[in-house]
Amino acid sequence: MFSYRVTLGCTGNRENGPKMSALDWDILRFTERYYERVWGGRKLGTLYGKSVPENVPIGEAWLISDHPGDESVIAEGPFAGQTLQDLLAADARALLGATARTTPSGRFPLLLKLLDSADSLSVQVHPDDACAKRLGEPDVGKTEMWHVLQADPGSELFCGLDPAIDRETFAHAMSDGTVETLLNRFPVQAGTSVFVAAGTVHAIGGGIVLAEIQQNSDLTYRIHDWGRVGSDGRPRALHLEKALEAIHFGSTHGGEAVSLACTSDGDSQRTLLASSPYFAAEAIVCRGRYQRQTRGDSFHILLAKSGHLAVSVGFGTHSIHLAEAVLVPGLHQQYSVEGHGEFLDYYVPGAPGAS
Repeated sequence: MFSYRVTLGCTGNRENGPKMSALDWDILRFTERYYERVWGGRKLGTLYGKSVPENVPIGEAWLISDHPGDESVIAEGPFAGQTLQDLLAADARALLGATARTTPSGRFPLLLKLLDSADSLSVQVHPDDACAKRLGEPDVGKTEMWHVLQADPGSELFCGLDPAIDRETFAHAMSDGTVETLLNRFPVQAGTSVFVAAGTVHAIGGGIVLAEIQQNSDLTYRIHDWGRVGSDGRPRALHLEKALEAIHFGSTHGGEAVSLACTSDGDSQRTLLASSPYFAAEAIVCRGRYQRQTRGDSFHILLAKSGHLAVSVGFGTHSIHLAEAVLVPGLHQQYSVEGHGEFLDYYVPGAPGAS
């Protein structure tokens, strides 16, 4: 496995840590990191113009991360070269806002990726917080949400089991290689959103590019890998015992998430896609100008889906390019977006200003 960093429009120099007053914190833009995956493709370059390495199957772009070993680096401005950890150390509340909290280990709570699945990902499951702790894992659990940006005709997602399937039945399917026959599967298209609670067996089919917001965790228990081998020519490791501990047997999964609410702000439209204790996700259609009152409750991560957009918190405007993310620090009471296009907004809910 290889990873690659690409800096987007870096200006400014790193000094001895952040020196600006938190009141002066502007929009934050980060260096992206690209990961080679056996199931990866080339669409991050061909569709979105990202500078991915040639002749390498790139499966993931980590856009905003504070995971150990992969701390996002600020790409421009007075904080260029600093990490999210540096900003948390300087003023955690200014970065997070009043509602959001760090992980138990003091990390930024969310991680945002883009996934390009030229081939299907493994059938897998992520533990919840309690299971991760019980198994002695270094990370918290991993609840996530997918939002499909592009899908080839016939593409599918796999998510959840029939509630009648119990541990014994699933363990038998593991042993005889028929796990995929037990999965709920459904076709997808651009705009499909799927909430994947920790403990849910799932897989991403081939031909899909999606945005994944998740808890800040890299815990994945691989159950079935479609009979393929890794880049070293050998089958990739499976984690069957841990998977059986992590799966929430008896739970249901409804497939594509249904939008929970819809509001308008002038000519712009705001749709709530999903909400959980860990994150909320919204889709915004901006038609000229969109202004969001956040009341300083949470940071907001904005990911551009289409059009030409620029975001501001009062210090000037910052263009957001297609499939690029920026972070609005949590101390700001509002942000505004100008232009015509669509973007996703991720934040931590829990207070009136974040609803």
